[in-house]
Amino acid sequence: MLIGPDMARASRTSAVIGGGIAGITAALGLAEAGDRVHLFEKGAQFGGKIAETDVDGIVIPTGPDNFLARRTEVFDLAAELGLDDRLISPSAGSARIYRDGRLHPLPPNVLGVPATTELSGTGLISETGSRRAAEDLTAGDDRTSRDESVGSLIRRRLGDEVLEYLVDPLLGGINAGDSDRLSLESGTPQLAQLRTMNPSLITAAKMTLDDRPPNPGPVFSSIDGGIARLIDRAVARLTDLGVTIHLDTEASIERHDDGWSVSSHRVDKVVIATPAFVAADLVRGFAPALSGELSGIYYSSVGVTIFVLPPNTLSIDPSISGVLVPRACGFTVTAISFASHKWPRMAGDDRQILRVSVGRRTDARWRQLPDDALIELVRAEVSDILGQVIPPGPTSVALWPQSLPQYDVDHADRIIRIERHTSQFDGLSFVGAWLHGLGLPACVASGRSAARTSP
Repeated sequence: MLIGPDMARASRTSAVIGGGIAGITAALGLAEAGDRVHLFEKGAQFGGKIAETDVDGIVIPTGPDNFLARRTEVFDLAAELGLDDRLISPSAGSARIYRDGRLHPLPPNVLGVPATTELSGTGLISETGSRRAAEDLTAGDDRTSRDESVGSLIRRRLGDEVLEYLVDPLLGGINAGDSDRLSLESGTPQLAQLRTMNPSLITAAKMTLDDRPPNPGPVFSSIDGGIARLIDRAVARLTDLGVTIHLDTEASIERHDDGWSVSSHRVDKVVIATPAFVAADLVRGFAPALSGELSGIYYSSVGVTIFVLPPNTLSIDPSISGVLVPRACGFTVTAISFASHKWPRMAGDDRQILRVSVGRRTDARWRQLPDDALIELVRAEVSDILGQVIPPGPTSVALWPQSLPQYDVDHADRIIRIERHTSQFDGLSFVGAWLHGLGLPACVASGRSAARTSP
């Protein structure tokens, strides 16, 4: 027999708006705790940016193809869904950075901050740039407790060249942003930690690498068959739990004295798992100040072009997972991922698969192009970058407009203001990539947190 708070929980009805990984995780947690749950998704399928396409008979991710292995949230979710025996690590993990017609290996680094002053050996950083970076070892202590941009810190300590050809390409592959606007504290906690460790970033990076175990294991992991299997299994679990699913449904919210209505369904709790700009529209009618704060979060647009090539079309070391392309080089392409190197089973009959990213905050030229023109532009640029011709063949384009939230300087202060406004509305909460981290583990963590929070 249920009594007290357990009885109240069993009679609670919740609505989750948004069917990406954060929303799905929140819905799972609420349903498992006993809530009657409605899950709303305006699209025709769940998963958000966890999506895939079939190119010439091969199923290939068009969004993320891995997640950070040093956090446990996705591992835990996979285990709960019976997928722990399908966790895999990439077969290739060595990236290169393009500059001046060559593919350069990265020096020992922490998110692009070098752990050595020997930077000119490969040609990625010039001798002048290397000497400028070495000044970091003897420069005075200029640390501040205030947030600042990554660009401000790196330019000040290590110089423009290290930022533009080492740090920014790595960060661009993560958030498609602008290092001169990106919050050090919220956008790159690893670099913020370096700043606290030692006035010299090079010294702090070396200390960090020295403290790592000899065999730390893979940085990234995935699920055999693609991360979309996580979504498939989660949606099946939601159905088993009796969650009411509303696909192709643009939800709306009304606030009442005794609760909420979401698309005419009376509920006690609302979890908004949409991009911030969509959330801003949802709450504008009853929370204009909150809506204004949400609207202030900028989103970058990106695209992924997929090329499926015959075996041995490209001569690339199979240990190389991809190539990062600095924005200073002037290309539309930002990164090339050798998917068939990372995930050999994906290629099936040994065909070569490239996933090529375009788009960053400072470059939206590609958005004006039709798919065919974008494919040809990317084909030409990749051929130039790799020094090898990409022949015509099976291709696909996935466009992700306004898909990556940007953590500008003082992002944490904005989130505090958003949380303060939200606390005025019992039963309202937010989850997703714009809050406390872009990666899949952070999104899963935010969904779990919302499910634990009572109205």
